[in-house]
Amino acid sequence: MYNNRGYYNDWGHQIRLAKQRGNPVERAAIGMEIDHPAPNFAKLAQAFDWYAEGPIEDPDLVAPALRRAIRAVKDGQPALVDTVTRFR
Repeated sequence: MYNNRGYYNDWGHQIRLAKQRGNPVERAAIGMEIDHPAPNFAKLAQAFDWYAEGPIEDPDLVAPALRRAIRAVKDGQPALVDTVTRFR
């Protein structure tokens, strides 16, 4: 999972609208962030009996987690690896 903790596809539009309407740009993120607190998607997946790891913020931990997830998928279990990326 590419987890940027935000609905970035609409972010630029929200900033343009804030400027156009004279609203503070700092408030454009309201309703766009998936943070404060960040949901634990791995725990949600585990609740459905998936193999899941994360959230992973250290890039060095991603490859080993992916290898474990691939093993789980080969064994017939759905898997999720929640990798936290740059917030945007």
